[in-house]
Amino acid sequence: MRAFLPGVLAAALLVPFPSGAAMAPVVAERGGLQLRSGVEVEGVLRYGRTVKVTRGTWNRTPDRYRFQWFRGATEIAGATGQTYRLGVADVGQRIKARVYVKKRGYDWSQATARGDGTVGYRIPPRRTVTYRIESRGRITASMRVFARLAAQTYADPRGWRNAGVVFKRVRGASDFSLVLAEASWLPRFSSTCSVQWSCRAGRYVVINQARWLYASPSWNGAGKTLRDYRNLVVNHETGHWLGHGHLGCPGPGRLAPVMMQQSKGLDGCRHNPWPLPSELWFR
Repeated sequence: MRAFLPGVLAAALLVPFPSGAAMAPVVAERGGLQLRSGVEVEGVLRYGRTVKVTRGTWNRTPDRYRFQWFRGATEIAGATGQTYRLGVADVGQRIKARVYVKKRGYDWSQATARGDGTVGYRIPPRRTVTYRIESRGRITASMRVFARLAAQTYADPRGWRNAGVVFKRVRGASDFSLVLAEASWLPRFSSTCSVQWSCRAGRYVVINQARWLYASPSWNGAGKTLRDYRNLVVNHETGHWLGHGHLGCPGPGRLAPVMMQQSKGLDGCRHNPWPLPSELWFR
């Protein structure tokens, strides 16, 4: 077995392919093949990386191979190639790969490579910041849902965590406050804040309740989801707190930077709730 950082998947289990399954042969006379060695998952277990399962060495040379990747005990839909690119849903999860082999005159056999670690983020933590949840004005939205979804946005490997920033919610003193505010309260934070949009003012990252509940005309007109608008507004305003200013459209048809004011117009860009690779920095 070869070692790969930060984790390696190593092989294992050999059992006959289940009878009655789609890949079962019409005639099976000699049982299954026997695994000798070599079924492993190779590669670095981090978001965005591609891992590969080896075919293994068998007592007879197979004529056919099939593959299936799993997240825990659940098959990953469509992940039936020898390679697999680790995605958002894989972070924090264990993955494994199963190799099915067939030789004419023999039953299907299988071997499974199981993981001894979980999938990590693209890069390790570079900075940890603390935040607390606050509200201002008359709030009709669920603060519990607000806190939960914001935490998911902060932990998402496509977000500022992809720059190495770890966000930790606290109850007391914090680096910044994430505030859900009634629209009429926004100008009280700063003269640059309006009742129409969200804003950042000093240590306050302020989300306009109207936008949180209903997104924006531009976003809705493009058929985008409310959940992704919430990702956008939290990422955008937090981006200001991390030191980012506003950006423009890099070119027609391209993804908009998360620091573009997408609620006000796109200038030919496409809506995007996540930081572009060029935006993955902080002060």
